[in-house]
Amino acid sequence: MNNGYKRFEFVTAFLLNLVTCGIYSIYMWYSMAKDANAEAERYGCKKIMDFLPAFLLGMVTCGIYLIVWYYQYSNQLVEIAQKKGVKVAPSDSPIVLTICYFVPIYSFYVACDNHNRIITE
Repeated sequence: MNNGYKRFEFVTAFLLNLVTCGIYSIYMWYSMAKDANAEAERYGCKKIMDFLPAFLLGMVTCGIYLIVWYYQYSNQLVEIAQKKGVKVAPSDSPIVLTICYFVPIYSFYVACDNHNRIITE
């Protein structure tokens, strides 16, 4: 059961990102952050800034704020997973996950996998 949240499959998300020249990834990150914030509220975890304002701040700060946002998002996912009892791998530390977001193909896999694990009970 996914509680009405959208699941993102790696191959589909990656191909749609290529076809739309990155526009789909903005939608994907927006949707994943919205779902993660809903789960954070449900489990009493700290909510983070929505992706669109973070994306705009990232553009203004030459991408620096996005690094901060990715770290906060990764930290939020780990916290939600722990509260839900979802198995968290040692590589799921916020620092490792933040670094993974800068490896283009692997970041889509990690993002989709972590999102799908968190939203599925």
